[in-house]
Parts: sequence; structure tokens; C-alpha cells
Amino acid sequence: MNPTEKALWFVESHLPEAISLDDVAKSSGVSRFHVTRAFGAATGRSVMGYMRSRRLSEAARKLAAGAPDILSVALDAG
Repeated sequence: MNPTEKALWFVESHLPEAISLDDVAKSSGVSRFHVTRAFGAATGRSVMGYMRSRRLSEAARKLAAGAPDILSVALDAG
């Protein structure tokens, strides 16, 4: 697995948790600079931008499925 795939896997498997760029870089086995550059080149987005949009898409999915409390969904999404 290349560093970008490792970063994607880490973000997806730890999505509900508070994750830093250092955590993503450490899980990928490369520096913050390298993971930022490689992730951006592969996905066209920053690591944190990707994580934010994934959390929002999960929140939208929960709301569409009829989540009873919008505040808890918003807090879970960060």
C-alpha cells in the first residue's frame, strides 16, 4: 500500500475520532509534508478537507435516514 492509500484507510477507519495531520502522517510512515503533497496530488483535496467533507457526508446520510436529533448529528460530525 502506498502512503496515500494508507492515509485514506486511516482517515476512513478513524473518521468519528479526532485525528490530526500528524496521526495521518505517522500511520502512512511518511512526513507531514509528504503525506500532504501526495494526498493532494492523488485526490485533489487536502487531508483535512477530505476528512471534513467525509464527516459532513456521513452527517447528511444520518439526517436523510431520519436521525431524530440534528444537534447530536452536528456534534458527532464535528
